[in-house]
Amino acid sequence: MNLKWLKQHSLTAAVVAVFVIVLGALIWLQQKAASKRAQVDAALLEQQSTYDHLNQTKVAPSRENISAVQQDREQLDHLYSRLLQSVSHNIEVPADLGPVDFLQRMASSFARLHQLAEASGVKLPENFAFGFGRYESTLPAKNLSPEDTKRVLVLLVKQLTAIEHASQLLMSSHVAVIDGIRRAEVEPGGGTASGADSLDATVRTEANALYQVLPFEFEFKCTGDALRTFLDSLTKADLFFAVRRLQITGETPTGEKTYAGPGVAAPFAAAAAAPTGPNPSLLTVTVRIDLIEFPPPQPAKKAAGKSRA
Repeated sequence: MNLKWLKQHSLTAAVVAVFVIVLGALIWLQQKAASKRAQVDAALLEQQSTYDHLNQTKVAPSRENISAVQQDREQLDHLYSRLLQSVSHNIEVPADLGPVDFLQRMASSFARLHQLAEASGVKLPENFAFGFGRYESTLPAKNLSPEDTKRVLVLLVKQLTAIEHASQLLMSSHVAVIDGIRRAEVEPGGGTASGADSLDATVRTEANALYQVLPFEFEFKCTGDALRTFLDSLTKADLFFAVRRLQITGETPTGEKTYAGPGVAAPFAAAAAAPTGPNPSLLTVTVRIDLIEFPPPQPAKKAAGKSRA
C-alpha cells in the first residue's frame, strides 16, 4: 500500500524530503550562529569590562599632561634648531663638480698650504700630499657610475676642505713638523692604493641620519704650547671638529710617555703636562679628529588644504 502510494505521489514525497533536509540544515546553521553569537557576546563583555576598568583607573593622560608634552617638544625643536645654527657649518660642494675639477681644487689647496707652511716655518715631508697621495697619478671616481661618482666627489671635497682647515690651524699654532695626514678612503679598493695615507676608519652616517662623521688622523711634532694652541683652535673653528683620540710621546715632567683615550678633556690635560721651559723638547703627537656635519634643516611642509596661488 505504502509503496503504491509512493509511486503515485513520488513528486510529493521528493518535495517533503527536500523540505526536511533544508529544515535540518537551517536548524544546524541557527544553532551554530547562536553558539558564535554567544562567543562574541562573551568577548564583548570581557572587552567592556577591561574598558570600564581602565576608565576607572584613569590611565589615559590628562589634557594638562598632553599640553605639557607638546610644549616640551616645541622647546626641544627650538633648542635643536639653535644648536644647528651654532654648529652646522657644512661644507658646500658644487653640484656640477667633476673629477678634473676636484684635482684642480686639490692642486690649489696644496699650493696654499705649502706657501703657508713656508711662511710659518713648518716643515713638511718632500712632495707631501696631505693625505691625498692616491690622486697624484690617479683620476678620482674612475670607472664608477654617475651616482657613485657624485657621492665620492662630494666626500672628497669635504675631506679636502677639512684637511686644509685643520692644516691651517696646525701651521698657525706653529707646530714644528707635520709628518703625516690620513683620511678614511671613500672609493672601493682605496685602502691598498693609498698606502700610508689610508686611515683604518670609515665615513659613517648615524642610523637616525642626524649627523655624518668624517674621520682624520694627523701626526706632527710640536712644543707643549703649540699643542695647547692647536687644541684650543679646534674648539673655535668654523667647522665642527671633535677630538676622538690623542697620543703624545716625549718627555714630560710626570714621566708619562703616552696618552690615548676618547674625548677632549683628557687631551687638554695631557697637553697641559707638556714641558714649557726655555728650550722645550718636541712632542710627537698623533691625534684622531672627526669632522661632524649635520644635515640642513628641512623646510616646513605646507598645511594641507591651503589654497594654491
